[in-house]
Amino acid sequence: MTTKLYSAAFAIALAGMGTSAMADGIVSTIVNAPLSATGTLAGARVGINVYLQRSGAMGADFMDPNVIGYGIPKGGRLEVEMSGGYERDWDVAISQSAIMLVTGAPQQGLPGKKVGYTVADGDNENTFVFTPTGDNGLVAEKTMTPAPGAKGDPVRQRGIKVIHVGFMQSAFFNKGKSGTVTVRFVDAAGKVVATGSETIDFLKSARAQILPTNFPHKRRNHNWQTVSPGGTTELPLTYMVYGKSTGTDTKSHYAFKGGMEGLGVVAGGKGRFKDGLLVRDSNGDGRLDVNTDTIVGGVNISAPAGATGQSLQSMMKDGKTMLSIDTAKMAPKPGKRWGGSMMMLSFKAGNVAGKYRATVSLLNSPGDMSSGDGSSYTYTVIAK
Repeated sequence: MTTKLYSAAFAIALAGMGTSAMADGIVSTIVNAPLSATGTLAGARVGINVYLQRSGAMGADFMDPNVIGYGIPKGGRLEVEMSGGYERDWDVAISQSAIMLVTGAPQQGLPGKKVGYTVADGDNENTFVFTPTGDNGLVAEKTMTPAPGAKGDPVRQRGIKVIHVGFMQSAFFNKGKSGTVTVRFVDAAGKVVATGSETIDFLKSARAQILPTNFPHKRRNHNWQTVSPGGTTELPLTYMVYGKSTGTDTKSHYAFKGGMEGLGVVAGGKGRFKDGLLVRDSNGDGRLDVNTDTIVGGVNISAPAGATGQSLQSMMKDGKTMLSIDTAKMAPKPGKRWGGSMMMLSFKAGNVAGKYRATVSLLNSPGDMSSGDGSSYTYTVIAK
């Protein structure tokens, strides 16, 4: 259960362009970061993504590349305060290595040296402060990722949409039962012009994680792709998968990089998973069989009314099913650094135009359909 603490109203003038006031807070949710197996686990180091939103584009709709994210006002700053159960590690500095601004989900990073901001301590030891280095602040419409593949995106993501806390390093621990992140955009006069806060309950025990990634295709945007009704996305929907950490302390949890190789989707639903089953090749024969291999999760697709034919399935290559593999085999440098396994799935839209959302969920206990759902991730595809 989460809670939200919002300002009564706030103006989005963060790109130097005034717009109407909005009534809701700018923090949508907090999730485990795509580069951490244990980022929300009690006692472990923090590795989270703070998803933002704005009026008219709440929740996942804020990640639509046609929606502009946030900028930082001229002469102003962005503050990210960690409170509640988030405990500072004084051996790790508040710096770019410990936090990254992101445009869209999955990750398209906005590094300070390339985009134009610095990171430093705030008025207390638990606050990150981002200060623009340019004379005009950080203009949302002009703030785009330098990721090489982004130039191939049909619509470029622009502006700040996600804050990745615990990047190359993690300056905080998850202590106690929960932690709160508060985000504040402050103008040159010191006035808070946009704010929001979210609290997350820490996991009591480690669990496997399925997370979004865009390491393939030079970090192009794999989310919010557009297709014709009945068409297949140009890029596969891509996932980073971590197994359940077997660590016994903070250090070993943080160092855990184990993936889940041999995963794929088998068509045909079962129980609450109406659009497919996520299966792990248990015997290593390269084939998926729900009768002999292990069911580790499933697929659900929300679709426009009356739509049929939508699907999310494993891809094929040379007549063989493409199962999840060690990340280092697909993306050597990040794979060596962050570990995990990578899975690519093919999405086909149904025969009706509209918004499709494909959710892949992991079971809390692999093989046990009654164990409930654990980690999950949802991609959005637009058919028109």
